[in-house]
Amino acid sequence: MKKKAAILSLLTFALSAIAVEEEFARYQIIIDKHPFGEEPLEAEPVPIPLNQSFARHLRLSMLFEGPNGDVRAGIIDAKDKKNYILSIGDPEGGLELLEADLSASEAMLRKGTEVALFKLESDKPEPLSKSQQAARRSSYAGRRSSRMAATKKRTEPKRSAAPRLTGAALKKHLEGVQMNAIREGLPPLPLPLTPEMDAQLVSEGVLDPQ
Repeated sequence: MKKKAAILSLLTFALSAIAVEEEFARYQIIIDKHPFGEEPLEAEPVPIPLNQSFARHLRLSMLFEGPNGDVRAGIIDAKDKKNYILSIGDPEGGLELLEADLSASEAMLRKGTEVALFKLESDKPEPLSKSQQAARRSSYAGRRSSRMAATKKRTEPKRSAAPRLTGAALKKHLEGVQMNAIREGLPPLPLPLTPEMDAQLVSEGVLDPQ
């Protein structure tokens, strides 16, 4: 009897669950339209103030191109009295150079989870939010692509256009090719010999006199 009651309870629960699911499905289309408005987006954290940032003791002292064409940044740490030469992908002293642009005279550095923008003409770095970092990276990528394309175009060897012969110049060129072919015993071009060409070849002993 208890077994039958348990089975009956399970069936009742299953049927109830199916009914609830079907009822919920009826209202899903309404829910998808967000009748009460969109869910509020999570606010982006405000960048840490400069007076609390790792960047407050640092200064960008120079930007230059390394031997492999990579951009490097010179950093002065006024607090620890240290100098760093950083390249992208090569952290040192907890500092990492994320991006650098010679034309804009600026560099992005990271320490831990913080990122700050440094400029050569300014001794006040700017802590960056995540959206600002993304915008800067996109800008750097675009400028880097344009710079690489310009460099490639500048270094590509220029192809000299083949001279186009026409008229008398073309005729003279073909006659010269014909003469050389006959001299070397190669099949001649379908081009008749002029009296001058024939006389020249006879004088050279290439053709027998007629």
